[in-house]
Amino acid sequence: MGVTRRNRLDNRLRPGVPGPPPGAAVPPSDPAVRTSVRPRWAQLAPEARESVTAVLGSSVARSLPQAGGFSPGLAVRATLADGRPVFLKGIATDHAAYSMYATEAAVNRALPAQVPVPRLLDAWEAGGWLLMAFEDVGGGHPDLAPGSPDLGAVLHLLDRLPQTVSPSPIPDAPAVADVLQGGFHGWRTLADQHAALDTWSARHLGKLAAIERDWRADSTGDCLLHVDLRADNMLMRDGNALAIDWAYLHQGAPWIDPAFLVPQLIRAGHSPARAEELMADVASWNGAPPEAVTSFAAAQAGYWERSSRLPAPPGVPHLRGYQAEMAAIGRTWIAHRTGWR
Repeated sequence: MGVTRRNRLDNRLRPGVPGPPPGAAVPPSDPAVRTSVRPRWAQLAPEARESVTAVLGSSVARSLPQAGGFSPGLAVRATLADGRPVFLKGIATDHAAYSMYATEAAVNRALPAQVPVPRLLDAWEAGGWLLMAFEDVGGGHPDLAPGSPDLGAVLHLLDRLPQTVSPSPIPDAPAVADVLQGGFHGWRTLADQHAALDTWSARHLGKLAAIERDWRADSTGDCLLHVDLRADNMLMRDGNALAIDWAYLHQGAPWIDPAFLVPQLIRAGHSPARAEELMADVASWNGAPPEAVTSFAAAQAGYWERSSRLPAPPGVPHLRGYQAEMAAIGRTWIAHRTGWR
């Protein structure tokens, strides 16, 4: 059978080939999880399914589909015929999201052993599919709600990640400011379009557009960034949090990953003030310039607000509603940091 392996996928590490912008999924408690659009294992071409035997040495005996998030790709917890548990994920090679999955395979292959992630066992192409096999993690996604016993582990993960991926194991990873510049100027775009906005955004539109790019000056660094940490992009194992779905290739200042998580904490029920207080034990957050964080909060919210108005990507019907919700959450964070009313 035709199994294409490392060479083609490793080419995805070249700079300037980013996947879709971050922010494409929701925590597992959301209703959207129950309507995720994913193929089942049995729907893959026979050549793709049979390739598991050639690569892993045993066929899939049982598969349990995983329905979290908005991703259109395959995601199954599988038991091989020899009893080994594995997590299989993948995407058709002609799908619009192929580059994101290929980047994930290449990034995971480059991560040092000490990075707190499930281990990539292998990645390959067969039967018109890119497939990845990871070690199976038995735990579920962390609960980010107030009072959750998982919060300490999540914050420890945020604190530990920069220690394991600085300097970046992929030295030529593009700078995060360069990759995100295409989408992180939403307020300026909305102003140019004379878009209809909520009262708060309309009142402060000029100021939002003025500050949304300022974070770039403080974003440089050699830390490999995840840029998509949310509850559904982490798993718990033995009381520790692991990062999963490392599907983007960026490097920059380590405070950026904590800044991506703050709105998710607010979404989980924390006030903006409390969400920031929780970050006090994360060294990279404490080193962030306050003005840069405020600018980044504005940039995220502007990205979500503008993106929520676009047509839904193929196979991802729930994304725009999520982005509209996150835009509203982003506004509360900006208001907290600026005092704008």
